[in-house]
Amino acid sequence: MRKIFLITVLLFLIGFSSMLYGQAVAKFSSKTDSAGRARSMIKLAQSSVDYYTKTFTYKGLKPEAKVRMHLERSGAYVILRKFDKAIDDCTAAIAINPKSGEAYATRGNIYNKIYKDEPAIADYRKAIQYITTTEDKAQLYNLIARSYINTKEYDKAVSADSMAIVLNPKFARAYASRAEAYGRLGKFQLAINDLLPAMYGFQDNARALSVLLMQRADMKRALKQYKESINDYSLALKLNPDNGLAYWNRAASYRQNGDYQLAYEDYSKAISYFKNDRMQLARLYDDRALMEVGLQQYQQAIADDSVAISLDTAYRVAYYNKANARAQNGEYTRSNAEFKKTIPYYMNNPLAMTSIYSSMAHNEYFLNNYQTAIDYCTKAIALNTADWSPYFERGRAYLKMNNKDLAVNDFKEILARDTSKQSADYAFSLYYTGNPGKAVEVMQSSFLKTNDTFVLMGDYYNMACLYAVMNKPGEANNFLKKCIDGGYNKKYALTDGDFDNIRNTAEFKIILGIK
Repeated sequence: MRKIFLITVLLFLIGFSSMLYGQAVAKFSSKTDSAGRARSMIKLAQSSVDYYTKTFTYKGLKPEAKVRMHLERSGAYVILRKFDKAIDDCTAAIAINPKSGEAYATRGNIYNKIYKDEPAIADYRKAIQYITTTEDKAQLYNLIARSYINTKEYDKAVSADSMAIVLNPKFARAYASRAEAYGRLGKFQLAINDLLPAMYGFQDNARALSVLLMQRADMKRALKQYKESINDYSLALKLNPDNGLAYWNRAASYRQNGDYQLAYEDYSKAISYFKNDRMQLARLYDDRALMEVGLQQYQQAIADDSVAISLDTAYRVAYYNKANARAQNGEYTRSNAEFKKTIPYYMNNPLAMTSIYSSMAHNEYFLNNYQTAIDYCTKAIALNTADWSPYFERGRAYLKMNNKDLAVNDFKEILARDTSKQSADYAFSLYYTGNPGKAVEVMQSSFLKTNDTFVLMGDYYNMACLYAVMNKPGEANNFLKKCIDGGYNKKYALTDGDFDNIRNTAEFKIILGIK
């Protein structure tokens, strides 16, 4: 019993490096780590070091007593964070008894604590050779797995935890650890399968169970099982209402499910749990800004992305999303000024630069700067010929400049590149190349493929634009009214050249509030 007890104590003293255990212990431990208690523990540890150091001067100590004293002093050095001395004591114990599994395990734990995973693994494997109980061997295999997760050798982690489970089929921590490794390998269903037996081992620990439920929800979200993941996140929060990460991740599932208001509310709750982490807080504000775009609350989105940038000036995604929010709000000049700020962060990313130049071209088109739009599109195409969006923006600009042949060539490029044959760009290209009936059919089919309100409003808007360029004011105004009633931004529609054919109709003016 003594041997098992010592290993267990050291595990709790040193802690685990995993997301599941390290973060859980850090966030959810009871408030016993007061400054006074910490000082008492340090004082006690120093007294232990002094006691054993003095005892080593006594003559006639038996080898097994020396091994025990080295390990006891090693534990005290760990509390004092004198890890080199703690390792030295373990090494001294091994020199006295090269078959001390406890000494190898203890030294392995210290290596684990200071992020030296390779020597930790070597020591754990040595310990397995000399420790006889299957339960202790299972614990050591699990510790090996944790170290392999740290080194991102996930297949090896799975193998080590599988050995732990063979030795101890009810070893909840090994199931949880293997689930994490499976998740890292993208084997999400296998991770889910392991999390159920992991939960059985933590039925009396609400906070640990909350972490496991959140982990299972993460796996379900990765499998696009958004409603099921939301249920698990909700259960996790019921067990631990202060699990800020669960609010954040549930928001992501709501977002993928098209529930922007619920996602917005969860991002707002999560923000309160990350006040002391500027980088994470920046990401949360940016995530909330995306929901505000989905809710057509563009000024709020711009404000949140501004906060994100102030928190982390290197967070490039916030610059891009802020630029996009300004474009959606009809602030095309300011949008391009924001896009220019993103360029230094993406200069070595051709795909991202293609998107930036295409977006800037789109803004220039709305500003009637057609040649500038063409120039940006040409830059985008040079970076990524597979992306059809810059061809569309350039084709529209060519039409405005009466270069119909060049425009048609670009629209034909879209028809060749868009193998999905479902995008709005594809539909418009069909129209511009002489197939209006098929263009309407493609647009109509998009309505049936989404329950996402924001996406649906965009589809209605695109249909309104298509009917407008086809000079069908009744149909165009009908779909325009649907998207404006749904919250679509009037500023955007007012400046969209696609509506030139219907701009003077009475219904268009009523829809957009033009007097």
